[in-house]
Amino acid sequence: MSEETGAIDDLGHSLSSDDIVMPSDENLSFADSIFARLNPPTISAIPSMIHAKAKIVGGIFAGYAVFWWLTVLQVENKPDFNSIFFGPDFMAITIIAPCLVFLGSLLSDFSRELGQLFAGLASGIMFVLAVLYTFEPAIMGFAGDIKTSEGLWMTARLAILCGTVLLAAKLFIDAWLLVWVKKFMESNPGIDYSLSNEGDETESDVILESEV
Repeated sequence: MSEETGAIDDLGHSLSSDDIVMPSDENLSFADSIFARLNPPTISAIPSMIHAKAKIVGGIFAGYAVFWWLTVLQVENKPDFNSIFFGPDFMAITIIAPCLVFLGSLLSDFSRELGQLFAGLASGIMFVLAVLYTFEPAIMGFAGDIKTSEGLWMTARLAILCGTVLLAAKLFIDAWLLVWVKKFMESNPGIDYSLSNEGDETESDVILESEV
């Protein structure tokens, strides 16, 4: 009887180990790169990191909206300006250029983390267009097509808008990556995550080890 019980226990252990579905090597590598890049001090600190980054992103976008409303929408006697790149006016450029920066940042990180070629190409094009839209008024001001002061003021506003969106995009991407790795850990409880912060504080070793 004891032999039969032992055989049943062995069979149960073998079935339970065979039924464990391990994540793909790609997902494991992606999780490892997120740990190495964002360097969370502990696993339990990830939710608070997500909250902090999301709160900062919300504040940045709120400040962006207020700045745009005060310095673009409420300004009277707007100069006549149309870009030579597809013809949008200044009002449209203040929306298009930050959107290009935000989408370009998303595609750039997507290309870097997942090794996607076309996403990287698209992000490069978007960044170049955003830079052209931002500095075109100043160049046209120095060229005499518009007043120099007006061109510099338009470029300054565009630079501030694009810079704030770039910062918000970076923090948003970091928060999204932390959300992804948090869900990955919750859906794969059979994996042991160990963070090692020995040595240089800017470096972290991530050990993803299957429990046996």
